[in-house]
Amino acid sequence: MFPFAFAGLVFSYLVTPLNKSDEVLLAFTIFVMCLAVYITKGLVHNHLDVSHSDDHSSEKPATGAAQTPPDNRNGQEEKKENDIEAVGAPTETTGLLSDKNMTAGGAIVPKRASRMERRNIKFTPKQYIIYATCCFLGGMLCGWIGIGVEKVTFFLLTYFHDVDVIAAGLSSITMTGWLSFFAFLLHALCTPEDEGIGPHFSCALRNESNPFGHVFGKVPYELWLSVIPGILIGSLVGPAVNAAVGPRNIMIVFVIFLLFDAGYNIYNLSDNGYFAELLGLAESKI
Repeated sequence: MFPFAFAGLVFSYLVTPLNKSDEVLLAFTIFVMCLAVYITKGLVHNHLDVSHSDDHSSEKPATGAAQTPPDNRNGQEEKKENDIEAVGAPTETTGLLSDKNMTAGGAIVPKRASRMERRNIKFTPKQYIIYATCCFLGGMLCGWIGIGVEKVTFFLLTYFHDVDVIAAGLSSITMTGWLSFFAFLLHALCTPEDEGIGPHFSCALRNESNPFGHVFGKVPYELWLSVIPGILIGSLVGPAVNAAVGPRNIMIVFVIFLLFDAGYNIYNLSDNGYFAELLGLAESKI
């Protein structure tokens, strides 16, 4: 889906640059709050795969589940596997079995396909259109406010294909990294003459608000360089921290971050007078 996200990034920079991004920031903030609710619900109801691997041998039996005698356990497991094969194979779109499986305690739960099967994504035509459209819009968000496509991609992978949160997170961040690289090139090569070093190419469409076709916003090289040590250290200790803390706790921290991000955006919009202006327009219409 990277080509569609890249197309959205280029389109936002060269065709539809924003002079004022308050409306986009508000829409993104609403999406962030919805994503926080989606992840919280997924954690509470175990809809998100936050396990370390496909090994479920350490899971405790459900409350009230009948304990299988040790001498008959192998026969019961073989019978259960045969029953699962008879029920149906995992679907290509959701990674879940087409029917439900009965647990030992009598509860009916969907049976997940293996992690590798769910990572091997196969699109239906409808899903392909949804992914392409959402990634294009996410790429435009990256061009307008600097972030956005990673959260859109994470939602798509976990919602439509039940991809585990580790793979979904890595895929989302990787796409954002590549988009950031191309965004850096556009800002570095096409910035106006009074906003940084050259070569000041004319890249965007020329119009009244942008007569020279530049990409506004100089590259903050000092800030950019100061972030590199943190990225290097994080790449070294990140896997160990993730293994120690656990994917589920990482997702809880991520939800807290999303809520903080939404609150910070709302504060900035309020501080800039956006809500006062919006309410003033509404009152004037009345």
